Amino acid sequence: MMREDVLEQYDVDASGRIKSPGKFEGEMIYLPYFWQASLEWGEQPNRNGVFSIKIEATDRDYFPEIPKHKRRIRFYEREDGFVCEI
Repeated sequence: MMREDVLEQYDVDASGRIKSPGKFEGEMIYLPYFWQASLEWGEQPNRNGVFSIKIEATDRDYFPEIPKHKRRIRFYEREDGFVCEI
């Protein structure tokens, strides 16, 4: 899932937050990308259920909204199905 896919599937505000109801509502535009990547790459959460994925330069090219100080994206899926960045 690339930036274009996210913009096609979700309503995103000017700050990069997803406004569409559902699994990623209120989260940043890049979270569906990392969620899909974790599924495709077979990433496993830690014992607390948290996924942690290293941010690569190409990820920043796709999603300039990723804060420059971040080196990893950490997120988890809540019991109600929402995916939330930590």
